[in-house]
Amino acid sequence: MITYGCLGILFLFVIIKITAYHKRKKNAKAPEQLHQTLMDVANPKRERHG
Repeated sequence: MITYGCLGILFLFVIIKITAYHKRKKNAKAPEQLHQTLMDVANPKRERHG
């Protein structure tokens, strides 16, 4: 009986992880967007006041 309880908890854990993975994958940015974001962070455009 304890084995079935452990298997049930494991099954729920796997379902939650799979759901989170698919949600994160769906909301992922395109490689071009990631590259542009990294370039913006690495080379910030400083505005000159004056």
